[in-house]
This record gives sequence, structure tokens and C-alpha cells, in this order.
Amino acid sequence: MSDQKSVVAVTIVVLLTGVVLASGTAATISAIPETFGGLLRVPIATSGNNLYMAWPNNDTGHFNVFFAKSTDGGKTFKTMMISAPNKGHTVDFNTQISASSSNVYVTWWTNKTGILIPVFRASNDNRNTFGKAITLNSTTTAANSLNTLLLTH
Repeated sequence: MSDQKSVVAVTIVVLLTGVVLASGTAATISAIPETFGGLLRVPIATSGNNLYMAWPNNDTGHFNVFFAKSTDGGKTFKTMMISAPNKGHTVDFNTQISASSSNVYVTWWTNKTGILIPVFRASNDNRNTFGKAITLNSTTTAANSLNTLLLTH
């Protein structure tokens, strides 16, 4: 199994209630996909001796997406925010990560534009730099289901 180069992660996310987007109202998420059985989980990807993690965090009172990289097998990490700093009731959540060779891909959902949209960022140099965040698609309803397939070869 350690020689296996392919990693397939399938996540099915069902948002039972939407995110309230109006200014001055609280954002509500019925179930944040980063929890499983009441425990928080952090998506992890590896490539060679590099270990990558990405997660939403609201230490500042605003959800943002953070990324950490270890080049020594997890002994030390460098951390950075990879989403634009959020203000108001913007929520970034359902972070996913994948890595292959020197490529690292991170996706998450945000309501920054007023509707739920997926966001994608890529690094092609082992996360020394990330390209600009790319909005992939938009949904017109806050209550929806999403099937996300991350496939790395």
C-alpha cells in the first residue's frame, strides 16, 4: 500500500440549511463538513517527504482558509492564510486538499459573493507560492448537495 501513488478521496456534502447571506444577519451552517462524529478533522495530503494540511479557522471571528506545509515529514510546519481575509459574515468551509509531485491543490466553499461558490487555488512549486484564487462555479440555492471528487495520480 505504501507504493501506491494514487489517492482518491470522495466527499459527499449535504447542507441541510443554508448560509444566511444578508448583511447584519448571522451565518448559519447546519453541519460543517470538517466534523465527523463530533471530532474535527484536517484534510491532509502528502507528496514525497512533504506534508500539506488546509483548514478553515475563525480565530479572528471570521472564517478564513489556512494552509500548512512540512518538508521534514511533519516535524515542523510553516503556516499561511490562503483565502482573502474575510470580514462581516463571510464563511469559508469544507476545505479539501490534494498533492502530486510538486503540485498542491486546495478547494473550499465560500459565501463571499452572497451565494455559495467553490474556490480553487493551486501551487506548482511545492507550495512556495500559490496562484490566485479561482471561483469555479456558483449555485443559486444555499441548501444543496455537493459531490466532490479529488483524484491525484
